[in-house]
Amino acid sequence: MADISISKEHLGPVIQPSRDGFDSGGSAWGCAFVDPDDSKTTYIYYSGSKDTTGTRSAIGVAVSSDGVTFRKLEDINPVLEGHGTEFNSGVSITPAVARIGNRYYMFFAGGRKSSRFPRLSRRTRIGVAYADDPKGPWIPSRVIASPRFGWEGLSIDLGPSLVSLGEDAVLAYYSNSLNNLPLSLLGINYMKYLRRRIGILEIKVRSPRSVIAYRSAGNPLPFNGPNGSPMESLFCPGHFLLGNHHYLVPTMGTYSLGFPFRQYIGLISGSTPYFTERKNASILIDGSAEKETILNSQGEVALDTPCPVVRNEKIFLYYSAMDRENSIWKTVLTLLKLSSWI
Repeated sequence: MADISISKEHLGPVIQPSRDGFDSGGSAWGCAFVDPDDSKTTYIYYSGSKDTTGTRSAIGVAVSSDGVTFRKLEDINPVLEGHGTEFNSGVSITPAVARIGNRYYMFFAGGRKSSRFPRLSRRTRIGVAYADDPKGPWIPSRVIASPRFGWEGLSIDLGPSLVSLGEDAVLAYYSNSLNNLPLSLLGINYMKYLRRRIGILEIKVRSPRSVIAYRSAGNPLPFNGPNGSPMESLFCPGHFLLGNHHYLVPTMGTYSLGFPFRQYIGLISGSTPYFTERKNASILIDGSAEKETILNSQGEVALDTPCPVVRNEKIFLYYSAMDRENSIWKTVLTLLKLSSWI
C-alpha cells in the first residue's frame, strides 16, 4: 500500500455567504467538478441557505480558472431548488457531479418542506438531476435511494466525490445523518448518541429517467473506531486516485464527548474504491489544532464534505468549515503538496 508524505497550506475561505439571497446564511457542503472537455475550469456546486438553521436550502455554483479564486454565477443561482411537492422542496444539499455519456448528472440529498416541523425537512433521501451543460439548467429526476437499514437511521446524504465504474456507472459514498426516533427530536443533544457511518452506492445510468442505485454488500465500511476516538463517526467522504492507489478522505467526529464536537479530516488508503480492508485513518486535518489557520475560528470548528482535486502532484482540498461561535458555514481550501509518495 502506498505511503504519502504531505505538506499543507491553508488558504482560507474560497466561497462565502452572499449579502442576501438564497445563500446568505451559508455556502458550503459542496463538490468540486472538472469537466473532461474543459480541464482549466473548476466548478464548485455548493449548498446555500438563507439562514444558519439550514431548514431551507438550494444548490448554487461557482467557477474558477485557477482553482483558488471563485466567482458565483449569481445570474443563474440557485441552479437546483425544490418546489411544491417535490422530494427536495425543503432542502437540496451535498451534491456530487459527474459527466456520464453526453450529459451531466448531479446526485444530491433532498428533503421535503415541513412547515409544522421544520427539522423534519432534514430527513433526506438521495436523488438525481441532469443537465446538458455544467451550468444547467438542471432538471430534477427522481429519488434513487432512501434510508432502509438500521444504521442508516432516518436520513442519508452524500460525500462529494464520484468514482467512474465505466461508461454508464459511478460509485458514490454516502452516510447517515439522523438517528431513528426519538433521539433525532432532541435537538443538538441527540448528536451525542449519533454514530455516523459510510456506505457505498453503485449507480447505473441508462438515461436521465432510468437511474438505479445498488447498495454495496460491504456496507457500512469497516472504519469506525471506539467512542471518544477521532474515528468514532465518519461521514461525507471525498476520494482521489494516485497511480493505482485509492484514497478515501472522510470527515471524522467525536460526538460522544459532547458539544462543542471535535472534528477532523482523515485519510484512508485502499487497493480498490470499495475499501474493504479494516484499518485506521490518518489524521490529515485536526480541526481543533488548526482552526485559526483554517478559518480564523474563535470557537471550535466544524468540518464536512472534503472534496480533493488532483492537479500536477498537488491536491486542492475543498471542504466545508464552520465556526461554532456563529454557525456560519463556508467553503475553504487547503493546498496539499505531495513531498514524496511510493
